[in-house]
Amino acid sequence: MDFQLYKLYKLSTISQLKQKDGAALLITILIMFLLLFLGIYVLNFSLTETKIANSQINGTKTYYLAEAGINEMVWKLKNNADYKQNFETNPTWTDSFTRNEPFGANSGSYTTSIVNTSLAHGTITSTGISNAENNASQRIIKTYIYKALGQANMGDNGSYADGNINISFSKVNFYDGNAHSNNTFTVNGYGTIVNINKDLNAVGQYTKNWGATVNVDGTIHSANYPPAANPIAMPAVDFDSDNPNSYKNKATHVYTETQFDDLLKNNQNLVLNDPITYVNGNIKLRGNQNLTINGLLVSNNDITIGSNICWNSRCGLSSITTNHTTGNPAGILAKRKIIFDIFTGTVNITGLVYANDQLSILGFPFGLNFTIVGGLVSRKLTITSFYFRILNIYYNNAVLADAFEATQFSPTITVEHWEEEY
Repeated sequence: MDFQLYKLYKLSTISQLKQKDGAALLITILIMFLLLFLGIYVLNFSLTETKIANSQINGTKTYYLAEAGINEMVWKLKNNADYKQNFETNPTWTDSFTRNEPFGANSGSYTTSIVNTSLAHGTITSTGISNAENNASQRIIKTYIYKALGQANMGDNGSYADGNINISFSKVNFYDGNAHSNNTFTVNGYGTIVNINKDLNAVGQYTKNWGATVNVDGTIHSANYPPAANPIAMPAVDFDSDNPNSYKNKATHVYTETQFDDLLKNNQNLVLNDPITYVNGNIKLRGNQNLTINGLLVSNNDITIGSNICWNSRCGLSSITTNHTTGNPAGILAKRKIIFDIFTGTVNITGLVYANDQLSILGFPFGLNFTIVGGLVSRKLTITSFYFRILNIYYNNAVLADAFEATQFSPTITVEHWEEEY
């Protein structure tokens, strides 16, 4: 009897051990499958990350390929006689070129084209392509490019924009001359008042918001008030070429941006008596700065007035005055932008205000004088929020002639904007 019980006990124990072995085997198999799954996931994740990294590398590569195409086209426009002539004389000119493996084996390619929209105004499109490691990548860059060609022939225009003129929520008077836009002329904003002593000229559309008032003593010429105005080439300024008549070469003093900034910092009421002062860099008047220019101030970048109310332990509005002497240039010129910002104080400019790109006039301070005698010339002109004081622009041909007389061409090709596509 005891033997039978022992035998049953042994059989039960063996059965339990076999069940445990089966469970262990099942757990082991499940763990192995889990580890295999994790391994496959990690491998797939690593491969995905590698593909993303390669894609980013190729994306960067194709971006620089496309950028190289833009730069080559700009170089050709400046240095290739055929490209330069076609760009400046044929308003419908187009051209393109392709470079395969421009930087050695497997470096990809780029195709670049230019389409003129008018004389010396064109759109450049450049496509960079890379097929590295069987991972094709493409990047497209578009940019608008233009060059001032005019010989200072502004006619009777006291205000000129090669592109759009936009006036909103402002009071502006144009005396003794026309206001001219080579594109659209837009006036909007309730309470806006614009008085033009002579003609309103636009090559494109003239648009007035119902809440604005526009008084034109002469005639409106635009695409929707025919006949439209004839386009005028933007008057050219030679800022810094090797030509001895460039403003940089004719300047009495040439400052770096830091040097001129220090000059402003150390002289809150600064007077410049040199006929021509040239700055390699930005010019910024802020923090209750008062600047008087008895001649011409030129920047090869931007001029900004009144962007900050406080600077260098000083606070207040910043003011600017320029004075003209017969036979000498006067005013302020910027190779890129001129911005009269919201903390601009009194402005009395007798001379030329010239921005090769954007000219923006903003303003909130009440009652302060803002007068320009001579004229405004810019790629685009925007006047906004100038309702609480009046902007007076007096056309004076003699003042403009002195400013433009020193230069007969512009070597500057300006890139207006940059767009990307994948």
